Amino acid sequence: MNPRELFWLSSLALVLAIACIADGLFSSGGDNALGQTERLFPGLNADSIDSFTVKRGDATVAAKKIDGQWRVADPDYPAHPERITRLAKRLAELTVSQRFEEAEWTETGDEETFGLDEAKALVSWMSEGKEQSLEVGSAVLFGRQTYVRLPGTRDVLLAASDLANWVPRNADDWRDLRLVPEDLEFDRVRFWGQSRTVELARGGDGGWRMEQPVNSPADQMLVRQLIQRMQLARIVQVAADAGEGEPDATVRLTKGEESVIELEFRKPNDEEPAVLVQHSGRGTVVIQDDGLLSLLRLPHDQFREHAVFRRPLHEVTSVTVDTINKFTVAKNRDGDWQVTEPKQFPADALLVNAMLTNIRNAQVIDFIKDGAVAADFKNHGLANPWLNLELNGTSSAAGRWREKIAFGTVDALRVATRANDEPAIIGLPREQAILLPKEAFKLRERRLWAFSTNQVATVTVTLDNEPTRFARLPNATWRTADNKPLDQIQSAMLEEAVYRMGVLSAVDWVAEGQPAMEAAGIRPGANQLAAVVDTADGPRRYTLEFGNKGPLGRTRVMTEQYDTPTLFSAPNEFTNIYFAALQTLGLAKR
Repeated sequence: MNPRELFWLSSLALVLAIACIADGLFSSGGDNALGQTERLFPGLNADSIDSFTVKRGDATVAAKKIDGQWRVADPDYPAHPERITRLAKRLAELTVSQRFEEAEWTETGDEETFGLDEAKALVSWMSEGKEQSLEVGSAVLFGRQTYVRLPGTRDVLLAASDLANWVPRNADDWRDLRLVPEDLEFDRVRFWGQSRTVELARGGDGGWRMEQPVNSPADQMLVRQLIQRMQLARIVQVAADAGEGEPDATVRLTKGEESVIELEFRKPNDEEPAVLVQHSGRGTVVIQDDGLLSLLRLPHDQFREHAVFRRPLHEVTSVTVDTINKFTVAKNRDGDWQVTEPKQFPADALLVNAMLTNIRNAQVIDFIKDGAVAADFKNHGLANPWLNLELNGTSSAAGRWREKIAFGTVDALRVATRANDEPAIIGLPREQAILLPKEAFKLRERRLWAFSTNQVATVTVTLDNEPTRFARLPNATWRTADNKPLDQIQSAMLEEAVYRMGVLSAVDWVAEGQPAMEAAGIRPGANQLAAVVDTADGPRRYTLEFGNKGPLGRTRVMTEQYDTPTLFSAPNEFTNIYFAALQTLGLAKR
């Protein structure tokens, strides 16, 4: 036998020895074993228990049920609604799985082994006029079991329950230390102080709206944060001394016309985290300031909705832009975007998403006028807005929805705006209006076409009205119109330029029509690249007309494949290769 085998055999023998000792200590004979279903208090009903007293050493915790509600004594204070109820339920359902007679455990241990020494808890209760008690020791290390003992006896019982976890060690374990319970129902929040009053009301859709000091949509995230801070606040001291002076803030929560909780907040020392709260149902208590008081001190404008559009973008099904030329872009059943009015053509998903993101990111920078009337709307260009947005969508929770945004006068910093016919004029950053597409073609699919070089039969380059024609051979080489072959570098450069033409996408759409061509320096047929491509419908001619460069240094190019001359900014990856190919071919010096 090698040393490794000897080690493992020795370890196994040690484990078996420990198991035998444990079996001798904790197992009992057949006469002492009790069934798992045998209840220790068979006649006890959890709902009939109306008082508890728990003694642990010199400490005593007492609770009594008054009008169906548990209250903790000394001082009188509401109890947590679940903790005492759970203790009562576990006592009523308590079953015993094993009994250790005194003669058995005194030979191998003492009461400390079971937590039934000075550390034990004596739990007493009244039920239907009858008092009962139980000594509760420690929980078993593994499993949901607890050592208990009936008063006046010495035998230890192993109860099949996590009873020990629900026996309080002090009164705070039973007190309801929540400032505002999570399950408290209310539909109105009113708070005042700092010379202002804010009142928020919850609508039928669950959303919050400000009613005072102005009637306005509310910032849902900030309101939820305020409510959550109140629900998460925990009382660290009860029966505190009442504060002096005017409260820093007062909060009233109501359900309908009934006030359910009122809280007065005072912070005696700004350097300390303790905040005194006069609670309508708890008296004066102390909480730790975790930012709740700072939220209650915010100006009322902070609780107003600063986003002009909050809907999730995936819910949007159509957008109508009504300006110089009204158009609509809508999402089809496949999830693709398409301009539907005044003409139908595929829309570019990235451009539509950029438009929606711009709208979604719009934040109010100024509340220009609350309670606006017709004269106010006229003064700010909103009686007849120069641009109207209408967004339609569908929500799984609320069904179909529609939101509207109207844009009025524009100055150096802001654009006057009205959202959803609210009686208020708000200011948005002027770029929010400037960046919106004003014409349908600005949302057109940016991929012009798709063909490979193998489909190209001929290419004609026209510079200063002088055309030069090239023909492509199947081996990817090129010849001039008079059948002269191009050298290897010239063929490669022309091949690359034609390839990039076949996969060309616009960076952005610039303008439409003859005036735009003139502004870009484009003369029809003067500087042109044309490719004759074999398609399933026969030969097709694709043409690009080149103009000057735009403000960002990109060449402006025109295509007529959309029936109307349409200008776009061409990517430098295409124009740089094309102009380099022209130099290689000896057609231009750029």
